[in-house]
Amino acid sequence: MRVEGIHIAGTGAYLPPSMPAERAVELGLYDREAWRSSGWTGAAVAGDLPAPEMAVLAARRALECSGHRTDEIDALFHAYGFHQGPVVWPSQHYVQRHTIGGEAPAFAVYQACNGMLGAMELAVGYLRSEGRTAALITGADNFSVPNIDRWSYASGPFKTNRGTILGDGAAALVLSRRPGVAELLALNSASLPDLEEMYRGDLPLFPPEASLGRQIQLGARIAEYAAREPQKLTEAKEQLAKTRTMLGERTLADAGVEPGQITRVTHVFSGGPEYVRSVLGPLGVDPDKGMLELGRDLGHLGTADHVLSLDHLLRTGQVGPGDHVLMASNGASFVTCALFRITGVLGEHDTDEGGK
Repeated sequence: MRVEGIHIAGTGAYLPPSMPAERAVELGLYDREAWRSSGWTGAAVAGDLPAPEMAVLAARRALECSGHRTDEIDALFHAYGFHQGPVVWPSQHYVQRHTIGGEAPAFAVYQACNGMLGAMELAVGYLRSEGRTAALITGADNFSVPNIDRWSYASGPFKTNRGTILGDGAAALVLSRRPGVAELLALNSASLPDLEEMYRGDLPLFPPEASLGRQIQLGARIAEYAAREPQKLTEAKEQLAKTRTMLGERTLADAGVEPGQITRVTHVFSGGPEYVRSVLGPLGVDPDKGMLELGRDLGHLGTADHVLSLDHLLRTGQVGPGDHVLMASNGASFVTCALFRITGVLGEHDTDEGGK
């Protein structure tokens, strides 16, 4: 869909230190052959810093440079891909309490790696109502727990996600009806419900896996599915690629932007050059415009990859007014594409209520 009158007023990110992949190999945490073949150089590791607290740190930075008072934020959307804290606990309210406060509605959004883009689409709809000014979108994940191995969660008899490793981090943005640093031109999303079986494997729906305390191995699940339903797996992968390309083409057309006008593309920090080519090649966009090198030292940050990449591009001056940034995302069985035109320079504004 074409979007009019919606802008990014500010972005923010929080990244913990990166643990070198070579060091992880030396400690026996990361398979040496996997390291040599994958190209990952490190993973951001937050230790015991909670994901919602990282979201707060990213949100405060986004608010500080947005020029918006906290009482101008009409809604908060907190996205995540992994557990946030206690069971039956509204992590979005923790983020709200420590950033904007007040009584604006706060929503939790789960769409795995696609979560922040899914939240963006919800926020666009929310802000179209009269009298609303801005929405705060946050996303954060911390995988530093015993039942998930960031260095091998995607490994198994059937290698999936191209050897992806997991990193910890958070990102945030303020979406506004006022002009800011970027204008949202178009956004499209789709769900692929048939893919849920691929990610479920042969696991029962009850009791919930998280209650059993066992290792989470996505690769093993997909390996089971591949052995049981090889044709369905092939069809699922083809459907995902086809839908992602279709949404990308539609988003470019909705915005009236040609592939050659795209300056940079954000994508999931997954795999290597072949993955980036698989995302950008069908759209006619140069794969060198992706964010592979940034992600190499961080790992896949759950839901934060895209907005953290945009924040990095803005703060390092790699994009400026007139440039176009395409976000081409997929997470589990969710797909979203968004296209922005950069309209300003990210700056720090003095505000009375940038964070609490």
